[in-house]
Amino acid sequence: MRFIILYLFLNICLCGCYSFKGISIPAEVNTFNLEQVVDQSYQAPATYPLDFYESLLSKIRKDSRLTLNTRDPDIRFICKITQFAISSQAAQANASSAINRLSVALEVEMINAKDSKLNWKTGFTRYQDFDANVNFNNIQQQLTKEINNLLVEDIFNKAFTNW
Repeated sequence: MRFIILYLFLNICLCGCYSFKGISIPAEVNTFNLEQVVDQSYQAPATYPLDFYESLLSKIRKDSRLTLNTRDPDIRFICKITQFAISSQAAQANASSAINRLSVALEVEMINAKDSKLNWKTGFTRYQDFDANVNFNNIQQQLTKEINNLLVEDIFNKAFTNW
C-alpha cells in the first residue's frame, strides 16, 4: 500500500503540473521572460519601473519552477505602468485633505508560446492610503513596496492559478 501511495505522489509531482502552492503550469512550459517595464503614465518615480520589474521577476523565480530565458521563452510578460497618481480621499472642512491615496495601475500581457489560448491582457490596479500630513517622499518607498507586493501577487495568480 505504501508503494502505491508513493508511486501516485511521485507521479503527480514529477509528471503533472500540480504544485502544493496552488499554481498550475503545464509540463511543457519551462521558461519565461519579463520585458522591461514601461512607464506610460510618466508620473512614476524614475526607479519605479525597475523596482516593479525586480519584484515580479523575484516572485516568478521564487514561487514557480520556471527559469528565465530572454531568447525564446515559453511565456512572455509585458508590463506597462498606466497610472501612478496621488489623490485626495477625505476632504476636511478647511478644504484640505486628511487622507491621500497612491494608486498604481498596470496593463499586463502574458503571451504563451506553447498555447495561445492561454494568452491574456489585463489591467491591474492597487492603492494605499496615507495620512495627508506626511510627506510622500518620506513614505514613497514603503508605499510602493506594499503596492508592488499586491500587484505582483495578482499577476502571479492570474498567470499561474486555475481557480
